[in-house]
Amino acid sequence: MEIAKSDEIQDIHELQEDQWEERTLNLLADSKIDQEFSAAKSQKRGRRKHSLKWMRTPMAIPEVILELQEEKLRETALRCLSTFLIERREEDPENYYRTGFLLYHSCGTMAILVQVSAKTSFTHHVCILFIRKPKKEIREVVCSLKQEMVAFFQKMTDGSLNIRSSKRLANVITLLQSIAANHETRWKLVKSRVPNFLVPLILFQSPLEVFHNVRAVALSVIGILCQTRDRKVIKWAIESNMVGICQISIKNGNELSKVIGMHILEAILQDWSGICYICSPRNNHLLGLMETWDNLVALLAVYQDFSPRLLFHIIRCYVLLCNHMRGFNIVMAKLPKPLLDGSFQDMLEEFPVIRSLLHHLLLTIGNAENCFLTTP
Repeated sequence: MEIAKSDEIQDIHELQEDQWEERTLNLLADSKIDQEFSAAKSQKRGRRKHSLKWMRTPMAIPEVILELQEEKLRETALRCLSTFLIERREEDPENYYRTGFLLYHSCGTMAILVQVSAKTSFTHHVCILFIRKPKKEIREVVCSLKQEMVAFFQKMTDGSLNIRSSKRLANVITLLQSIAANHETRWKLVKSRVPNFLVPLILFQSPLEVFHNVRAVALSVIGILCQTRDRKVIKWAIESNMVGICQISIKNGNELSKVIGMHILEAILQDWSGICYICSPRNNHLLGLMETWDNLVALLAVYQDFSPRLLFHIIRCYVLLCNHMRGFNIVMAKLPKPLLDGSFQDMLEEFPVIRSLLHHLLLTIGNAENCFLTTP
């Protein structure tokens, strides 16, 4: 009992030090501006089975991937791989992408069978990703990541979620990030529909504070896929209702989830089929998003320290919407008043990049002459 309690306390300590932005938002190609806004500090992690120095040896990554098949070694292997991917992504991009390729094509990792019990309220579907390998190898998969996903879904329904299981799932999703980032495995991952099974995690509401960050990790996989602006991926995102899912995340998620959701929407808006879908009068996405952003702008006008970068992305989405006639008309008619009445004057003086973007928006919709902005 004391050992379990000690492990839980240490997991809490680890999670407090964890660089959630490093493992989510910073993976997106267009996140440099967010990193400039953010004041997050880099911190160290502990409890590794393998050192990062050892992980740089030629056969280290395949060896740890094989350990995923052993239940007793799996949690440590997940932690080791995810830590390596997070900390070496920028310094060693070759091995980062190589790991994604190996994870997808290795027996016992990406031939995933996710089968949720009929008691689960999230989905009754079965998602099967088969690699063309013998049935014996497919059965090994059921003993690896399938167990991770199913076990977590069961905890979601029976109320037994804890910090340790949430961190473990975050490590699993970190492996999916590397697969999504690799150009050779990205579309295969999308076709497998495995990213769709992150949706219950994104929409799930948990009183556990750390789960907000797990939601952000799950969202970042969608963000990594969409940031390529591959038309096939954007089409998948539209058909999978990622617009509506992002809107819910922006409403209910923490600040990090809101910003990642905005990144996904920006990627969809930069594709012509995406902006046409959002602006279509056949659905309610455009008006729904305008209402959500209006509420956020009103909140940010009162609590300006909450997230300047969130305001930046909202304004950027308004600018992108102006590339479509219906989007332009809706933005011009429903632009939030705080953007026009000087409510953000102090923030604009502190962040010239937001000032410049807002000025561009107002010039676009023809309101620049009535704008409070002055040349610094």
